[in-house]
Amino acid sequence: MAKPPHPELQTARLRLRRFRPEDAEGLHQCLADPGTMRFWNTPPHTRPLETERAVLRMMDCTPAYYRFWAVADAQDDRCIGLASYHDGHIRSRRADLGYMIHPAHQRRGLGTEAVGALVGFCFTELRLHRLQLLIHPENTASLALAARLGFRREGLLRGHLRVGEVWHDQCLLARLNDDTMS
Repeated sequence: MAKPPHPELQTARLRLRRFRPEDAEGLHQCLADPGTMRFWNTPPHTRPLETERAVLRMMDCTPAYYRFWAVADAQDDRCIGLASYHDGHIRSRRADLGYMIHPAHQRRGLGTEAVGALVGFCFTELRLHRLQLLIHPENTASLALAARLGFRREGLLRGHLRVGEVWHDQCLLARLNDDTMS
């Protein structure tokens, strides 16, 4: 059975679309940046080949479990980050979200714009009931983004994520489809 087409999500300044091999160059600037990767689930990439392979994996998604979008500038279609749902339990109508914006494009509301579009897609098109975020407790920018989008903190998962040989705590935040924005 063929996979369904990869949906594109459009916002005022962004286009969330399927990754293409040529996106590896722009995404590598994110994945190789130690500051950006400080809160990610893998160590920084040290070689462009790592990112090229990651992009190929992101292109070959299984929509019932995970899907990645290249976050592209709407003007020039240049990849400036990623957004995804993963650990999806689509039959159970829940998924985790992930996102990353290139450091040069942070602090301009683009993350909120991209994740807001993804939240809308997950609740409207996929008809999910619950979305979760797992965020490092020191990632104040991401915690603020989650709050702006109506996610509520549910707890702290101690020693939940291993990156290299280091265990990290993660805050669990969630939003239900019927939650009202405060």
